[in-house]
Amino acid sequence: MMNFLNPQAGSRSLRSWMKSLVALGATSALMVGGLAFVAVSPASAAGTPSKVVYTSPIPPTTTTAGAVLSSFNVSVEDSGSTVITSGAGSTDLVAITSNCTLTGNTPVAAVAGVASFGAIAITTGTNCTLVASDATTGGVTTASSANIVVTAAAAIKIAYTTAPPTAATLGVSLATFKVSVEDTYGNVVSSGVGSVDTVALTTSSAGCTLAGTDTATAAAGVATFSGAYFSTGASCTLTAADTLSPDSTFSAITSGAINVVSNTPTEVGFTTQPITSIAAGTVLPPFSVSIEASNGVALSGGIAASDVIVLTSACVLTGTTSATAINDVATFTAVTIKSGTDCQLVATDMTRALATATSTVVTLTAGAATQVVFRTAPPTTEATAGTILAAFTVSVEDVNGNVVTSGLGSADLITITSPCTLGGATTANAFSGVATFSALSIGVTGACVLTATDSSRTATVATHTTSVGVAQATLTIRTLKGAVGTSLNLATSGGSGTGAVTYTLAAGSSAGCTLTGSSLKAARTGTCVITATKAGDTTHISGSSAAATVSFIVPFKVVRVAGVIIVGRTRIVTLVGSGFYGRPSIISNVRGLTSRVIRDTGTHLVVVVSVKPGAPLGTRVLVVILRNGKRAAVRFNLR
Repeated sequence: MMNFLNPQAGSRSLRSWMKSLVALGATSALMVGGLAFVAVSPASAAGTPSKVVYTSPIPPTTTTAGAVLSSFNVSVEDSGSTVITSGAGSTDLVAITSNCTLTGNTPVAAVAGVASFGAIAITTGTNCTLVASDATTGGVTTASSANIVVTAAAAIKIAYTTAPPTAATLGVSLATFKVSVEDTYGNVVSSGVGSVDTVALTTSSAGCTLAGTDTATAAAGVATFSGAYFSTGASCTLTAADTLSPDSTFSAITSGAINVVSNTPTEVGFTTQPITSIAAGTVLPPFSVSIEASNGVALSGGIAASDVIVLTSACVLTGTTSATAINDVATFTAVTIKSGTDCQLVATDMTRALATATSTVVTLTAGAATQVVFRTAPPTTEATAGTILAAFTVSVEDVNGNVVTSGLGSADLITITSPCTLGGATTANAFSGVATFSALSIGVTGACVLTATDSSRTATVATHTTSVGVAQATLTIRTLKGAVGTSLNLATSGGSGTGAVTYTLAAGSSAGCTLTGSSLKAARTGTCVITATKAGDTTHISGSSAAATVSFIVPFKVVRVAGVIIVGRTRIVTLVGSGFYGRPSIISNVRGLTSRVIRDTGTHLVVVVSVKPGAPLGTRVLVVILRNGKRAAVRFNLR
């Protein structure tokens, strides 16, 4: 404690003096008998750098691009907001950054904890913030200024803010583009002189003619062009110039080349592509096809508004695969790819002859396994029984015929069965949905049905017929006629190999036919329809003849003469027999005998017979002659 005495001071001066002492660090003062006793503590030192703070003067809130900002200060402070005037932190470098472009003295070293900035300018930007940071000591909290509104500098040039398009169509307005009036730093002059200048377009490209709205007045420094077009030309450029004095002295600006084509439809193109991957049988999300000019730009103005676009593909498509264009664009909303792998859609204009368009690849994923299919079929013919068949494959597929390449079904066990005798490997596991059979044989000749079954799950089977052996020579039934009641031994010609011949009685027989082995018998006149089959052997397939018709007739014969033939008289007698037809004639070895058939029933001939007198009596012979020349004789007794 220190003692201070000022006996000359009055009470008011003493009180003032005590306040000063407290301001210098005194923590207490006491007056005793005119003596002042004061307790003074040492002044507190600042801590470590914790933050930077904008202190008076602070950055301005408005400025002009390129103009130096009025001076401002940044202090380095501890956590208690005390400026670090000495020691560590008091000379730290303070840096200024911004969301806009800055020039000038940054960073600046602090002096007694305060960095002064007096040469910073903002060249580009509109609404800018200055961020102060301690570039020497890490972890120091930064400080952000209030928003600084930057006004562009004096107008000095024009520029394409949005460039003209690189492609256009004759007679069709160019896609909207913009020209801005700017200061030397590229800031748009949004107010004041230059902000409402008029900009004009021209073209000096050979063969190009510019039409439509070729001038525009800037609004807030930006002139927008949306109605200019080329009426002639192919490769054209646009030149923009400021026409308002004194800015008309600004340098004109020229665009890049614009490829201009006719508005005549030449091709179709996918405006939006189909989805790149989808499950088989699922409707594709909507996509569209446009009618385009030669530069690939979609037409406008409804030139091909009613054209019909049709989709085709190497993959199987279902749903609505045709659409009528509206405003030159056809939209597809109900197309489904049923089966395939990497599928592409081909769009064709059916109304006019235009170049087609091919979509990007659509990858299909298979659905649940529902069937097996001979993906690579077994051979349809095999020359010899017991030969290993050429390798074939069986696939596990979904209902749409897509192979299940992964997941359930892709590794199923497939089994081959047949009514014919099989040899070798009759089972195989699928790999990526496909089972391969390379060691299977058929042990017999003939048409063998192979059935593929999924032994791992319930699925629709697949069948295929393989004919083993070679065809025989034509087999023919040679015996085609027989007599009623008499067995006919059938015989064939042709055929091949060592197989036995068997016979079959076919439908259509009318003679009361019976067949035992190769013996055929008929109970009555008519026909028997017979088929012969020669069995196969190790080389030849079983073969059958064409159906043959075997005719059976009653045998031609005369059994007896019913009635009496008398010399010198005319008599009617009946010849009993069979096989009579066509009113046969009759002769005899009796001289002077004449005869005339008056009735023929097939089994009876009624005959008028006359014998002249003098003919010798006794046993004599009548001969019946058919029209085909066949003869039959019968004895009679002449009286």
